Amino acid sequence: MIKKININNLGLFKNFQWDVAIRSNPGNNIIPLNKENILYGRNYSGKTTLSRIIRALETKELSSKYLDPEFEIILSNNSTIDQSNFHENTLNVRCFNEDFIKENLSFIINPDSEIKPFAILGENSEIEAQIEAIKSELGDSNEDSKTLKYKELDDLTELVGVQNAELTRLRRSLETQLTNKATSATDSIKQQHLKFGDINYNKAKLQQEIDKVLLPAFTAIDASKESTNIEQIDEVEKINVSHSVSFINIYERELPEIKLVLEQTLLDNNKIAELLANSSINEWVKKGYDLHSEDRNCTCKFCGNPILESRWKELDNHFDEESKKLEDTLNVCKVKIAREIDAISNIKLPNKDLFYISFHSELNECSDSFNSHILNYKADLEFLLSKIDERLLLIHSPITYDYTTTFSQTDFSATVELYNDIKNRNNAYSNELSGKISEAKKELRLLEVKRFVDTIQYSTQLQNIANKEIEFTSKETERKEVDDYIKLKEKEIIELSRQLNNEEEGARKVNDYLQNYFGHQNLELQAIEEEVDSDKKIRFNIVRNGDIAYHLSEGECSIISFCYFMAKLDDIHTAGEKPIILIDDPISSLDSNHIFYIYSLINNELFIKKRFEQIFISTHNLEFFKYLKMLKFSKVDRQTQSEYFLVNRFENKCTISLMPSYLKDYVTEFNYLFHQIYKCAKHDTVSDLNLDVFYNFGNNLRKFLEVYLFYKYPSKLNTSDGNSSNNKRLIKFFGENQTVLLIERITNEFSHLEENSGRSTQPIDVPEMKTVAEFILSTIRLKDEQQYNALLESIGISQVIEQATVNPNLN
Repeated sequence: MIKKININNLGLFKNFQWDVAIRSNPGNNIIPLNKENILYGRNYSGKTTLSRIIRALETKELSSKYLDPEFEIILSNNSTIDQSNFHENTLNVRCFNEDFIKENLSFIINPDSEIKPFAILGENSEIEAQIEAIKSELGDSNEDSKTLKYKELDDLTELVGVQNAELTRLRRSLETQLTNKATSATDSIKQQHLKFGDINYNKAKLQQEIDKVLLPAFTAIDASKESTNIEQIDEVEKINVSHSVSFINIYERELPEIKLVLEQTLLDNNKIAELLANSSINEWVKKGYDLHSEDRNCTCKFCGNPILESRWKELDNHFDEESKKLEDTLNVCKVKIAREIDAISNIKLPNKDLFYISFHSELNECSDSFNSHILNYKADLEFLLSKIDERLLLIHSPITYDYTTTFSQTDFSATVELYNDIKNRNNAYSNELSGKISEAKKELRLLEVKRFVDTIQYSTQLQNIANKEIEFTSKETERKEVDDYIKLKEKEIIELSRQLNNEEEGARKVNDYLQNYFGHQNLELQAIEEEVDSDKKIRFNIVRNGDIAYHLSEGECSIISFCYFMAKLDDIHTAGEKPIILIDDPISSLDSNHIFYIYSLINNELFIKKRFEQIFISTHNLEFFKYLKMLKFSKVDRQTQSEYFLVNRFENKCTISLMPSYLKDYVTEFNYLFHQIYKCAKHDTVSDLNLDVFYNFGNNLRKFLEVYLFYKYPSKLNTSDGNSSNNKRLIKFFGENQTVLLIERITNEFSHLEENSGRSTQPIDVPEMKTVAEFILSTIRLKDEQQYNALLESIGISQVIEQATVNPNLN
């Protein structure tokens, strides 16, 4: 399933990140996509763009009109699909949107076009019997009710998974022990390299030495020899210095060629004297020359005047091919020298801490001399580089290179020779001790390895792993044989089904939906067989009363398109599968009845029959959205596997968010208003979390009572005595008492400030509102308990809890 969608750039979606935008309130938890997803958004809010991302998974294509598309689809296994690899995905997706209609039902848009035919299984008793026999052998493949071969495969897969997990656990446990002993733990051999003699010790070396200590011929040292070895390794020893100096004199090697280039003379014929005299102006004119050369008829970008042909000739002569060639050569030389300057900065002698203290003084002097030579060499290179830059600025002016180098190759070689002598003497000094100390450390290390393998029972662990590998391999082989057998039989079903392919059945399926769900007896899809170049070809026509229906209403187009899509879910490529389905706004130009029929078709054919792995349904229509809340959603452990999202557009940017409670939880505003009054009755004080309940109480109460009491007393009431209809209905329901006056006061003063502006400067009277809210609830409960209980149920309140909290005798 699809878990999240990030859209950095596609249509009006910019920098949309799921983990940032889709979070619960309260809790701030990331909410992923669910099995069943309902999306509501107004027209042009981005729903179709979202559908095109999903449809790209089906068609493996995305419109070239999207410039630099960038999106990421994260699946439930945390793998990702993005704009670079979506055409390689293997998800089974079926998408209904306007692009689906254009591709498959272009006749609806253009009467001279066609409707693509599709085939579903036809009838052939012999072939059908073969298919049924294979299916009977394989069993049911539905996720929740697998049987026979599918159940056998599931059981084997689960068993193989358990065995693989156990095998992995055994391997990882041993690997962790080996890693800890070799390098990671504080008592590892690497961390104790002063004792065991190898600062570069690793798991591979440990494995080699384990193999060695397990040989029958291996004998570990005894306790007395161990003690002697520990005393011996206390002598300070240093690792041999292996650093060597590698140096090539690039300056000396490249100078002859660069010197020739610097001193190269260019012909001065037809050169512009003013530019030759001023390098800055020459560089400025050259940039302008390069910028304008592509369009010589353009005006000057600086002064706005046309550039004369004569001026172009002067400039062409000045910036001729010979100049360009020389400039390119100089730039190549410049790159070489600059690269050498960067490289030479990294040439250093090793740190003196690698040497014995006896050689530190000599090494310091040698390092100072070495660094001085390197700085001189770098200075020579930088001077040469400056001359190259100078010639680039005055390309027509040769430069005489007369420079005495500060770097001496002879002196530098002598310094390197001195360093090598110090290094060799240092290493020789080390060798006097290294032999015995190395052998002592090796013996101690092998003793440590022997103790380690005995402690962890290494051989026993290896045997357990080997036994588990045999079990796993055996069951995996059995699982693969069953899997291969199922795939072979499924392939046989496909091959046999191809023999039943029948385009007429596809048209009949569409007509079944048209007639059974929408009552269109006169409008139908018709499969027409034609001969084209001696080949059979099937095409679909839309006919009304036997004639091709050219002039379809928008509603008819919507109905036919959606019936076509639903029928196509039974085509030979989809039948028996559970695809990911997206349905984008299928109710265009439909009246209330047909909107309900669309809902019924979706509910009966998709939800009740559980024909999808995951589904997305989007709409801009509140009436259709109301029906979508009534779908037969899947449930697992009493938790509905559905989620609601809101698609919004703010100026030129689209985004997705969790659907707010007022839109998701309430079928009508009447339920919402009742819930607000109920919450007011339950709160004692105002806080940041419930401020809106009290602040909006006046308006909410007025609207709720107007609706509730009108339907309670719909007859026209006599208002000749000056009392309003609302007042009379209040008295009729609640009786003449002080609380009715309080109700009128709250609904007037707290919902209108025109003649009572002072109210807006005063704190909200919470006890007064709470009293009224409790009175209204208790009265409704007393006079119409069924209505009251139904209202409680609509806002998710248990009657048991309600009976424990509401006092029915407040009036």
